[in-house]
Amino acid sequence: MSLLSKLLTLIENIFIYPTLRVWGLSILSILRFFSYKSESTKKYLYDNTLNNIPKKKGIFHPQNKEHIIRLIKVAHSNHATIRVVGSGHSVWEAIYAQNNNCIHIILGGDFKKIHSINISSDGNFALVNVGAGCHLGRDPNDRESSFENSFNFQVDQKGYALPILGGMSHQTIAGFLQTSSSGGSLEHGIADVLEEIEIINGKGETIILNKKTNEDKFNASVVSMGLFGVITRATFNLPKKYSVEGTEINKEFKDSLLVNDKGHYRKLHDALKNYEYFHMNWFPQKYVQRTSQWNGNLVSPELPKKPYKHLLKEKFMNVLAALALRISNLTEIIIGGNLAQRIIGLVLRTFIRIRKPVHFRDLWYKVLPNDDQADVDRLMKTSYTEIWFPLEKIDEVMGTLERLFRRKPSYAGNFAIELYGAKNSPYWMSPSYKRDVFRVNPYWWGRNLGDPYEFFEEFWKVLLPIDGARLHWGKYMPKPGEIYGEHIFGINYLRHCYPKLNNWLDIREEMDPDQIFVTNYWRRVFDIRKNI
Repeated sequence: MSLLSKLLTLIENIFIYPTLRVWGLSILSILRFFSYKSESTKKYLYDNTLNNIPKKKGIFHPQNKEHIIRLIKVAHSNHATIRVVGSGHSVWEAIYAQNNNCIHIILGGDFKKIHSINISSDGNFALVNVGAGCHLGRDPNDRESSFENSFNFQVDQKGYALPILGGMSHQTIAGFLQTSSSGGSLEHGIADVLEEIEIINGKGETIILNKKTNEDKFNASVVSMGLFGVITRATFNLPKKYSVEGTEINKEFKDSLLVNDKGHYRKLHDALKNYEYFHMNWFPQKYVQRTSQWNGNLVSPELPKKPYKHLLKEKFMNVLAALALRISNLTEIIIGGNLAQRIIGLVLRTFIRIRKPVHFRDLWYKVLPNDDQADVDRLMKTSYTEIWFPLEKIDEVMGTLERLFRRKPSYAGNFAIELYGAKNSPYWMSPSYKRDVFRVNPYWWGRNLGDPYEFFEEFWKVLLPIDGARLHWGKYMPKPGEIYGEHIFGINYLRHCYPKLNNWLDIREEMDPDQIFVTNYWRRVFDIRKNI
């Protein structure tokens, strides 16, 4: 047991009073954050054989395949761990090696460029070959990243588009693929357009995987959390560009799509099916009880534009929102009970005002990642646990959540729960593998006092026992060994969730037999035994 784990246990046993306990857990959460090391081990930073590979803040920035192969060789000879950082959008445990013998890399140079755009004879499609380190949109944490060198902007300028984007577009191409990220749509998915990936495996071999000629290995490798190797490029067959037209509207719960009819959430189900793009933020706090609904459909890019404007587009509004979340968080900790719920309701309802529908119509990359307009990397930085369910489980999931909040109103927290869907995927380790899904994404404001694990634990307890539940790989997950209903979270639970897991683990062993891409975190999740 680590020192931090021992301290957490000590706090659980000693801090009887909830307020003291929350402060203790907050301090340990901060300690946990600062215990994560983003820098590579110093001896590699000063290794003469790696001198000509650019480095920034202790992280290698390989510019070409030769650089990556050399890093892999050094890792082999020193039994080190290699991890690709990307934009750092996932939880830290899922990204960094967390040991004293590691090499961390961010793809640079050739890997951030679009290499070719070949337009079909009829002009309806473009085959785009791009480095896997290219950001989808602008990454505010990367000084080299700009609007103009983003993947989305460049392909749009040529007249083409991705069919789907997440709520924010800071991610790299590889990061988006490797964690099975997805926007809110049952009709469009990234698998619709991804044709091929290139990966350098743990043996230093460059392998090209095509969805038609290498179907199994391709479907295994696209979502592999960096455990198969370094994805260096991807090829997409993109359709013509489009605009998205839609509305955003805030409603009282009683007037929203979440009202059930004798236990059936037909309105929500139908909205997920009928809108090409849909997501909803639900504020289930006892004295808030409102929703913010966003929906859109694909339309011609030639139609007049009406730009989407996020509520938190202006800096001042981000400051006010952060202040509201801070007041709500402290109120629950210090006061608690029904009075705290009333104050939280008063504060949050000022932001989720009932208003007329706001209409928008603009280009795909300006509308789909609508949270790009908010300060999501600083003031509004948020953590998540995201659980994906078979679409037909929507009644059971929503009923379970409503019962949870009636039984214990404080579990609603001080922020929203996002509700949306994702299209079925052919990728073996995608949470939407071979089924359309309904997703529940509880928000934890990054500046809250308290421990996000403890907050998410209440959702895992009631939702993971629902048959078919799967978790997003890049967000918070339970610690292996924890019990939820009839399941213990760990390798056997994952085998129950993912029918191709054993095959996937076999391919992982083939791609990286010496486990240079395996961290302690992923070793525990997938029960990967150390080589003797």
